[in-house]
Amino acid sequence: MNTALTYLNIAVFAMAGAIAREGIEHLTLFHGSFTESGLVWANFGGCIVMGWVNATNMFDNVAKERGVTKKQLPLFLGIGTGFCGSLTSFSTLMLEAFLYGANQNDSKLGYPNAGYGVQSVMSIGLINFGLSFVGLKVGHHLADLIPLPALSSKVERLLSSLIAVASVALFCIFIIFAGLWKSWRWWTYLGLFGIPGALLRWQLSKLNGKLPVGTFSANILACIVLAVCVLLQRGKMHSSSTQLVHSFLQCQILDGIMNGFCGCLSTVSTFVNEMYAMNYKRAYVYGFATCFVGFSIMVVIVGSFAWTQSLVSPVC
Repeated sequence: MNTALTYLNIAVFAMAGAIAREGIEHLTLFHGSFTESGLVWANFGGCIVMGWVNATNMFDNVAKERGVTKKQLPLFLGIGTGFCGSLTSFSTLMLEAFLYGANQNDSKLGYPNAGYGVQSVMSIGLINFGLSFVGLKVGHHLADLIPLPALSSKVERLLSSLIAVASVALFCIFIIFAGLWKSWRWWTYLGLFGIPGALLRWQLSKLNGKLPVGTFSANILACIVLAVCVLLQRGKMHSSSTQLVHSFLQCQILDGIMNGFCGCLSTVSTFVNEMYAMNYKRAYVYGFATCFVGFSIMVVIVGSFAWTQSLVSPVC
């Protein structure tokens, strides 16, 4: 029973997080914006919620009554692993850093020379991770500033059960909308592909010990899948202008995998929360190693194709 509730809570919160991330990116991306991407706001917001859910005392009584830790409660996992982990995205951040660094966006930027791309990569990393750490602390402060009453075991079970029912209902609705209304597929594919991404990340998190091997594996795997999908969506045939994927539906499915599955499989909120809990030496090593491997994957997979064949705008 508890396992089923956990799966369903993570699933519905993952759908909410993925859609919220995409919505925030659309709302905060506009001409003249200080930042050229809305992802920074999604990562910032996800880390605020992550900081709050880890610092709040709402789940303490439930954990004591059941003789478990907070991280074993379905509702806690839904908010932390499902929503926060899906609202933030490490793989998308690495792709964004590469595209700006290598000047491979749809609209080329007027860098004085290619070396200025290095500054873009550094600014994207510093702004995103800097604000993510700030967001985590803001979440801690919010938990202290606005203390909420502790939940009882019965209330937590009731809430997680209601959310589980909503998860099944939403899953069915999303499938129906994806099949009947083409205009909704952008969002329905995002939510549907986000579920397996978040659940796989949760399963991989069980590998975490003294070193967060599970989180590292999830972030790197997401980077690999995302890089391959970018090639399929934006690549073209050898010595021709024909795209590898020229069907609008196929392009939408790839977009669902990229922003849904990969976006929810990778996470910035958990990554930042883990570094915050480490001593500073280990945190720097873990953070640098993850970013180095993730960015290197983008350079090797996407870069090698972009610099030999070039990338084009996707059909969708």
